[in-house]
Amino acid sequence: MSVESMANVLAVVRRLGMSIALFLVLPLLFLLVYIEWLHAPTNAFAVHLRVVAEIAVAMAGIRLLIGLLPVGILLRRVLASVMIACVLFGFIALYAGAFVGMKFWGRVASVQLLSTYVSQGPETLKALGISLYGVAGAIGVLFLLIAIAVFWYLKKYDWVSASRETLSPATLGIVTAGLLCVFAIYVASFEAQGWAREAEPLSLALFPGQGEVGAQSHHMNFMRMAELQKGQDASRTSYVPSVDAHRSNVVLIVVDAFRADHLSLLGYRTRTTPNLEHLRSQGTMTVATSAVAVCNESFCGLRGFASSQSVANQAERPFTMHEVLKKYGYKVNLILSGDHTHFYGLSHMYGQVDSYFDGASQRGRYVNDDRLLLDHLDAQPKWDGTPVMFQFHLMSSHPLGLRFDETPEFGPGRAYVLEHGTSAQAVKSAVNYYDRGVLQADTVISELLSKLKALGYLEDALVVITGDHGESLGEHGLYTHAQSVWEESLRVPFLLMSFGQADPVSLLPAKEISQVDIAPTLLHALGMKVPDSWEGVALQVPYNRRYIDFQQNQFLGLIDTQSDALYKFWIDTRSGQKFTFSLVSADKEKTDVTGQVPAALQREWREYLIKQSATLPVDAHLGF
Repeated sequence: MSVESMANVLAVVRRLGMSIALFLVLPLLFLLVYIEWLHAPTNAFAVHLRVVAEIAVAMAGIRLLIGLLPVGILLRRVLASVMIACVLFGFIALYAGAFVGMKFWGRVASVQLLSTYVSQGPETLKALGISLYGVAGAIGVLFLLIAIAVFWYLKKYDWVSASRETLSPATLGIVTAGLLCVFAIYVASFEAQGWAREAEPLSLALFPGQGEVGAQSHHMNFMRMAELQKGQDASRTSYVPSVDAHRSNVVLIVVDAFRADHLSLLGYRTRTTPNLEHLRSQGTMTVATSAVAVCNESFCGLRGFASSQSVANQAERPFTMHEVLKKYGYKVNLILSGDHTHFYGLSHMYGQVDSYFDGASQRGRYVNDDRLLLDHLDAQPKWDGTPVMFQFHLMSSHPLGLRFDETPEFGPGRAYVLEHGTSAQAVKSAVNYYDRGVLQADTVISELLSKLKALGYLEDALVVITGDHGESLGEHGLYTHAQSVWEESLRVPFLLMSFGQADPVSLLPAKEISQVDIAPTLLHALGMKVPDSWEGVALQVPYNRRYIDFQQNQFLGLIDTQSDALYKFWIDTRSGQKFTFSLVSADKEKTDVTGQVPAALQREWREYLIKQSATLPVDAHLGF
């Protein structure tokens, strides 16, 4: 080989090495944050770099293919710049989806879920309070800057142009075909690799069902899940319906991110629930209190309510209230705002139902527009006497829920999803926006009940109104349903109404009520046996439960209902930091009283919580 040829080869190798090094900068920075700050398993590092390497192989093949085109060098460089910019922009989108998903849902955002919101971009951005033109302009500018930077780099350090001077077109063609064939084989086997179990972000985005996750943020070992599933299946099989049940219709209305302390019905100073207050004045509302959610996320909150299970004991296919009612001959209809279909398989959690509709089932309205529930209810037939369960899911109070133009404001307010400020003005703006959503939910609930009454379903019906979890509005520097277990994150309403021939429900006095108690209470009111696998208790009868459990990611805690101070105790299992508050104190969660609690009592709490630790993150410390 001549000296000149050797120099050309070295130039190709040097430029190729530089290109590879620069290409790895973005993935390496992401992995650093993904593992260190988002607590992904370390296995994700090597697996994701392998995915990146395979994408680099495809890029090299396409680069060489462009280099073989019989066009001018300037056009080849433009085509290469656009291709590389598209790939880099794709990585940016993937990593942004990972960060957004981890922040708001506890999991890497799936392509299926994001596609719902992207397809309704204007409505989504309106809910976020972001300008469509501003986002489009920012994306366009970013892409253009990336393409220009790549073009400049290729002008000076393009390894493909150097390859053309070293290798013959035939050799380049063979190498190109080989690289593209290798990538095609890799793509064909990508799903079968199952790398989502290693928390590889692209795999999680494409195949969210593969992840070893019980529900959003809460991971569970497959063996533990199998054990729980066996118990749920046994309970499902052995359940025998009560012969003397009263089959009143059941209407469950779940409002997403519904804080109990922001309902004027429950004492909030701003009048956010005039319609619910009117229903109480008519005597139909027999229960109006709050309950402690099992977590601060939709998946485990909805599953906790439906199957009466705390986070640590939630099976993948639980024996739900919906299935119980089906055994009594009920028709079960789900009418849900929001995209439950693509939300990590949430729609499958309820079991077999008679009809299912959610925001992803239509394209006429924004996916989180609660008017689609009213539209769908208009198509329901009149009641024919067959017992029916309706479950409605409202997004009005959710930060991504659409506020109707006709819904009054309580003062200047704006979407707070991206809010980080803690000034009085920022908090007040978030509160006004949220309260407007609560007022809107109150209106939608009233309209739903009016439509159900006109169709005859309230001639004999029990109606439950609750929330899946709470919402942070600047308290402790947090917004939305951030990863926390503060009271604003967990405390949801529990309202129960009796219409027509349904028996009124009267509860025994209780210091605290758990979200897992709602379904057993409802079944008891109907004279139906509570499944033996359920954790909750029917609140109409005496019971002696000491602890109420809650968990959000690494935050694991309990409320000791038998302590006079009504202690709320929780641990950050990553840092080991402990918190104890007296819920009967005027300070509530302002004063940590851990130092005042006897060591023996704290030891009892910790021993109990260790038994509830099945869904803690892999980097949690079980020794606390």
